[in-house]
Amino acid sequence: MPPSHPSPALTPEDIAHLARRAGLPLPEDRLTGVAATVNTIASVLSALRTLPLGDTPPASVFTTVPRTTHSPGKTS
Repeated sequence: MPPSHPSPALTPEDIAHLARRAGLPLPEDRLTGVAATVNTIASVLSALRTLPLGDTPPASVFTTVPRTTHSPGKTS
């Protein structure tokens, strides 16, 4: 994945605009908190995108390996 540039932080006014466009009722007193939360999530996602995963397969192809150290019904 090519490196991405950080997006500018969303302001409470941006959040109000997006909420109106999405038809979501968002009281004015929650705009600052929602903007801070959205910006924190965006920051974490940006950091995750920079991880060098190389040839790591996606989790959808993960296969568990059964443990062989304990057999049910046997005691030590």
